[in-house]
Amino acid sequence: MRTRKVIAIALALLLAVAMTVAAGGGGQQSSTTADGVTTITVWSNDAHNKALFDRLIEEFNNGEGARTGTRIHYTVFGGDWQTAMNMAMETDRGPDIMKSFTNAANFQAEGKFLPWTQIPGIQDLLEKSAPYHRNMASVFNGVPYSVVLYGWYSGFHYNKALLARTGLSVPRTWAEFEAAAIAIARLEPGRIYGYGIPLLWSPDFCHWVTEYMATPSVGHMYWNFTTGRYNFEAFTEYFEMLARVREAGAIFPGMESLTDDQMRAQFAAGNIGFIPGAGWNVGVFYEQFPFNPSDGWDYAPMPVQNLNQTYAVPVSAGASYYVNADVGRDSVKLSKIGAVIQLLCGDATQRLMFSEGYHIPLRADIAASAPPATRPQWTSFGQSAEPFGTVTMPTAPHDVIAVEGPDRAAVISQILTGQIPRSGIRAALTDLSARMNAAFDQAVQRDPTFNRDNYIDATFEARLRAGGR
Repeated sequence: MRTRKVIAIALALLLAVAMTVAAGGGGQQSSTTADGVTTITVWSNDAHNKALFDRLIEEFNNGEGARTGTRIHYTVFGGDWQTAMNMAMETDRGPDIMKSFTNAANFQAEGKFLPWTQIPGIQDLLEKSAPYHRNMASVFNGVPYSVVLYGWYSGFHYNKALLARTGLSVPRTWAEFEAAAIAIARLEPGRIYGYGIPLLWSPDFCHWVTEYMATPSVGHMYWNFTTGRYNFEAFTEYFEMLARVREAGAIFPGMESLTDDQMRAQFAAGNIGFIPGAGWNVGVFYEQFPFNPSDGWDYAPMPVQNLNQTYAVPVSAGASYYVNADVGRDSVKLSKIGAVIQLLCGDATQRLMFSEGYHIPLRADIAASAPPATRPQWTSFGQSAEPFGTVTMPTAPHDVIAVEGPDRAAVISQILTGQIPRSGIRAALTDLSARMNAAFDQAVQRDPTFNRDNYIDATFEARLRAGGR
């Protein structure tokens, strides 16, 4: 209890500082000073590309912004991003522009976001991005509140030197991964471990550490978009495999208190052989946590259960940024915010993101017109997905239903830490499915605005099958 109170106080202080420094953000009456300079506040959790955005924003503030009386104040939050954004939006103290975040749909339903159709100067961006909209993410009831720019392609990161010391090849199957992770942990017991799981990265670890890694073997995600039902129990054998790796002492200790940044720092230091993740880690291991050059690291296709029965890799492609509804009530700010959105999301920035190794754009014309990527892992990462194909996924209802009892993050955490023994994994996942399906059914019955069809896509599983190797 005391730990939670300390965290809450720290977050409150962090938000207070951000809101004070970023005077003029959401909830403020006006941010235009007497000399006609309007401050636009932007919040993000993207530490991996902060260096690039700091550079672009400085150039904007000293150039176009100085000419038009616009100044961008950019803040990057750490591991408590989801909590920080929820606190800010619940208290109407959010920024003008914010990176997308978990359960943002709830705040859209409360009218706290501004439709992008009301923002001048971004019509070209909306038109080019239209084919990539995601319902209940960038579009709500047919109205765009954001655009989808990049695909988060899940990858399998490995330390080349540690793997070479075991004499094993890059694992292609779950069985090979299990053997390699255990073999790496036996190289230097107590210092080197085979795998890392950051449970404090919640609820994202439910996706990146488990669901995305297993879907190419299972053939659907936790939520089956064709049937419109949860089916966590289909992932039983995957969790049983991870349980065996944990029981062998091959998972980095203290996963309950491990953040994604801490895991990546340990990987970069040569203390973990394998970690899951996505394309953002290319930038992370060059700038935020430089990797030991004597070890070397690379990407590989995610191991699958059976090489003769595979499915495509699900690609997470979420909304980019939302705009605070308060902006629509400030005519000066509204007239200037389109230029800031163009800086954050425009073609030139998308090309830089690709060529400098930060994001993979969904638009083929961006990649085709951008300079070649300068970091070799960026190329190998893109190639690592090719054998299994990639499919952009729709929006699941995880964040808009209220489940009774332990939620998915709690149950999966209990499985990964061994609180639920290997023999009880299937029963725990079956129970989780039943409770989440009940929560979904109740939401449909109780809320006339809750549209079941928003979470159904009868083509998704078929596309997974078609994209398999």
